[in-house]
Amino acid sequence: MKSKILLIHGWNYTNYTSQGCTNAWENRSKFVNSLSEHFEVIQFNLPGFCGENDPKIAWVLDDFVTYVGQKIKQEKPDYILGYSFGGAIALRWKKISGDTKIKTILVSPAIIRKYEKKNFGMIQKIFKSILPTMIISIFRDIYLTRFIKNPYYTKASDVMRKTYRNIVAVDLRNDLVSLSDSVSLIYGENDTATPPTLLKSVLGECSVVQDVRIILGGGHDIANTHTEQLVSEILKIKERRDEDKHKSFETNL
Repeated sequence: MKSKILLIHGWNYTNYTSQGCTNAWENRSKFVNSLSEHFEVIQFNLPGFCGENDPKIAWVLDDFVTYVGQKIKQEKPDYILGYSFGGAIALRWKKISGDTKIKTILVSPAIIRKYEKKNFGMIQKIFKSILPTMIISIFRDIYLTRFIKNPYYTKASDVMRKTYRNIVAVDLRNDLVSLSDSVSLIYGENDTATPPTLLKSVLGECSVVQDVRIILGGGHDIANTHTEQLVSEILKIKERRDEDKHKSFETNL
């Protein structure tokens, strides 16, 4: 019988429910199909994506973690795999739950993101020190929709726009450092959205040694550009876990 793996998708503006999609993994179907040869794959759509209703109020990361936690409890997977924002959810779930039975795999995880528009960040800090929060929110909406025209923002409903703002700047390095169990992190070497280099300074501070794997030449979308290599790394993780289970069984005989 195949091991069961539950997939947690990322934050893609083409997957907003308002865009008419039905499957948040459709844009990475090649990866899912390849993974299905080795695992029983469980897919689902997060609230606000691909036919699922938007949250009634803007969510924060822990709201998504609670939602996914219910799916995990229902499906009882052997593995969970979070991609990009899904990786942030999986890491946070791992930290909050303290679970050591389900193997957690994070692919291009949004533990910390890289932002290029440093000047706007400085301007925003200045505005925050002198303007009311409501006025700042209005200016931010105008800036992101009219000037940058950020599709993650412009194509979102009002509640998903606010939710996006809540999750996009979350920094989960402390969660990674304080884990009492290891996770597997798989990055593309040239990922510019969630660069693995940003984690170098904290990996040495982790309570346990974390399993970090780099796919050479890959970017953020390694599921499509380096499908075979990504699946190969996941199978290596499975083999290692199976070996550890076997050794543990022999020790307890």
